[in-house]
Amino acid sequence: MDNLIGLLFLGLALTAVGLVDVALFRGLTADYLTLSRRSPRSAGARGAIVLIVAGVLAFVLGAAAQNYPEDAPARNGLLLLIALFVLLLGLAFLIGYGATAWSVGERVLQAFGVAEPHPGWCILTASLLIPSVVWIPVFGWALGLYWLATTVGAVVYRLLEGGQPAAAPEPPSQQGN
Repeated sequence: MDNLIGLLFLGLALTAVGLVDVALFRGLTADYLTLSRRSPRSAGARGAIVLIVAGVLAFVLGAAAQNYPEDAPARNGLLLLIALFVLLLGLAFLIGYGATAWSVGERVLQAFGVAEPHPGWCILTASLLIPSVVWIPVFGWALGLYWLATTVGAVVYRLLEGGQPAAAPEPPSQQGN
């Protein structure tokens, strides 16, 4: 029962992160969404490269930090570098999560017959679906790594390519006032 409650709170936290991404950074989130839709392989490949490089770098710096004595200042510096890389990856995930959740939720809702789903419903759907799918033994973690690589890759792709942000999608018009 505790695992189910933890999964529910994780889904709610991810929903809040995605909604804040879309609400505060609507143009930037739409730009990440456009970049990942335009070239999903490029965004995924860049994200995978960043994750692999960060993992190898953390492993190497961690191994180097273990070789120093406990009181050596270089050990603390190496551990600080590892924490900085983890913090930067976490920040890239938080910034790009709204676009990934929007995309995944939109695909799921369209598969169930919703023609043009609202971004809020897309993010809620994806935020409840992603933590549920990631725990599936064989393909769930691989799908989670793909979503993580795409999320980080869209942010890295946007940072490396630069350019102007894409125009934010227009909200649906209110008809029949």
